[in-house]
Amino acid sequence: MQTTHRRIGSLGRVGQLGLCLLGLVFVGSRPVWGQGIEDMVSPDKLAAIEKAFGDPPGMVRLVREGRVWVDRGRRRVIVDGYVALRQGPLEMFACPARTKEHESVVAVVAQAQHVHAGLLAVGGKVGRPVQFEPYRPATGQKVHIFVLWWDAEGNKQVANAKHWVRQASTGETLSHDWVFAGSQLYVDPDSGQSQYLADAGDMICVANFPTAMLDLGIRSAAENVDLMFVANTERIPPEGTPIRLILQLGGTD
Repeated sequence: MQTTHRRIGSLGRVGQLGLCLLGLVFVGSRPVWGQGIEDMVSPDKLAAIEKAFGDPPGMVRLVREGRVWVDRGRRRVIVDGYVALRQGPLEMFACPARTKEHESVVAVVAQAQHVHAGLLAVGGKVGRPVQFEPYRPATGQKVHIFVLWWDAEGNKQVANAKHWVRQASTGETLSHDWVFAGSQLYVDPDSGQSQYLADAGDMICVANFPTAMLDLGIRSAAENVDLMFVANTERIPPEGTPIRLILQLGGTD
């Protein structure tokens, strides 16, 4: 029998309450423990990430198994992962590991719901996901994303994540900001269990999805070559390179 899902609502409205509870625990600087993250990445990849990046000083770790930290003072979230793809069309910039790595530059050792909770914990304001009929772009607080890694000579490198993405038709690097759209929560009417839809892969998107946690606030469709983005290969280090993402809250529109 096919399982159906009933929509609760976008997390920018009704469904936001559940993940707000995760953000509220940081009032007392207590971490929220997650489960199952050890199944997201191989021991070798996890060891390489841990060797490359220690705990960021002064930040609070959000989940025991996932590599997510929050800095409320600087309004930023840190997430660790690795380069998953250097060449080809993109629908995501970053996805949870072992979800959509075939169309995402970076895979992170974290669930999207925990990154969402981290953004709430540092004061992020959720908007709404994209709507297609009629088309309305995703909205929400701007989130600037930076990538850190160590090059082959052992030098620390930093780049704007937008420079790792370019438009297929023009070759120009991505110039638009990501917005905190907030994805959606669904509940299974049979089990009563809630599901945060961005956990399936749509964490930081470059193609519009109503399930995106972070999306571009412009029309962007993977099936339209004029709107499609691809990996900016020459800017991206080798596949498997440990990566640290910095998600920095920007202004609100």
